[in-house]
Amino acid sequence: MNRAFLVTCCSVILAIYARQACAASAVVIGAEDDWAPYSSALQQHPQGFAVDVVREAFALAGVKAEFRALPYSRCMAETRTGQLTACFDAVPNSLVKPLYLWPRLPLFSTRMNVYARAGSRQRGLRAKDLEGHTVGVQRDYEYGEEFDVNTRIRRRVVDKNEYGFRMLMAGRIEYMAAEQRIAQALFRSKADEFAGRFTLVGTVATPDLFIAFSKSAPDSREMLARFNEGYDKLRNSPRYKQIEERWFK
Repeated sequence: MNRAFLVTCCSVILAIYARQACAASAVVIGAEDDWAPYSSALQQHPQGFAVDVVREAFALAGVKAEFRALPYSRCMAETRTGQLTACFDAVPNSLVKPLYLWPRLPLFSTRMNVYARAGSRQRGLRAKDLEGHTVGVQRDYEYGEEFDVNTRIRRRVVDKNEYGFRMLMAGRIEYMAAEQRIAQALFRSKADEFAGRFTLVGTVATPDLFIAFSKSAPDSREMLARFNEGYDKLRNSPRYKQIEERWFK
């Protein structure tokens, strides 16, 4: 066999492997577009605590993470059908957990709070205390097992937290459920409208939130393993705390 021909064949094979290796070292992740300071989008550019954590965890495993900003419900739906490899930030309650693959460790833990109009003297409300009452919730969000599976809570679904708080302010609902830092950030960003108008009356859950991986996307199992690898390194380094301090100071 001609030596030049062999060299050419080897070069082609190496080029194919190089392209495959390059393709395998990148992943497209869905990032929620309206959940600051964890994940939001400024001109379709995802930013936030969870965005930085996911990006750096993958980087430590040799993977370049690229993000698509989109609404949470669509993000999770496209992950479920395999159009996206993964989406964040999700609570793996009994309704959601079977539909996705999950990392070993959460991205963070938080508090899912319940708010009433300013002046309310109620305190310490739990999910069971909300039975028979009207509570605003954001579409397709999880608020912890006890709240999510309780069918006696009368939910009013909104597309954005701010819409729900406006309904609460107008007296159209009794309570609004929202993640603690999300609510605080919203009250600050819309201080002219919301400052001093609400009070914290309870906490329905203190869940762990994860990046959820698709069961059907072709690269999801490999990328889940790579994420676990990189995230272990990130959590065991000072960098995770630095990211927290950047977004939550």
